[in-house]
Amino acid sequence: MDYYLEKIEKYLKALSFSERNDIVKEIKSAMLELQNTGLTTEQIIERLGKPKELAKEYLGDAISKNSKFSWRKFAAVFTFCSSFAGAIGMFVLPIISTLSIALMISGVITPIGGIIKFVGYLMRYDITGITIQIGAFTPSPMQFLPTSIVIGLLMFLLGKVLWRLTIKYIHAISQKKNMA
Repeated sequence: MDYYLEKIEKYLKALSFSERNDIVKEIKSAMLELQNTGLTTEQIIERLGKPKELAKEYLGDAISKNSKFSWRKFAAVFTFCSSFAGAIGMFVLPIISTLSIALMISGVITPIGGIIKFVGYLMRYDITGITIQIGAFTPSPMQFLPTSIVIGLLMFLLGKVLWRLTIKYIHAISQKKNMA
């Protein structure tokens, strides 16, 4: 049983120590309960399934508990991709999760650029390195700040949507198993 639990813990390395420890304790407790019903260690392990599959379910559940972004969760997503997601997941998950972060960061940076450009305009200094061009449209100095805020907000919201899709996708492919 200890070897089985060690394997589970290995697959859950992307989680925090406390989360990983709680999961291992839960599985150990379930194993002991099953042992008290008269099942052998082999029967218990057979009932729980392969350590990798059980860890996949727990990792997917831990990632999809809430959709808030954190760097630890981002690392867990990549662990999930590389260990459990399969061929399609190895392409889809890294792309949408990385794109979601890039969009959220850009959504914050764009209005900051707009503020800098607007302050430069008020001080009668043209900051040529900060520009927005959408097709043939280039905002005037007075339009630049509101345009950058709208674009930043749209990018940030799109990033949040992609992050939620990442979490939902992980939840969908990490179907829970009934341990008892």
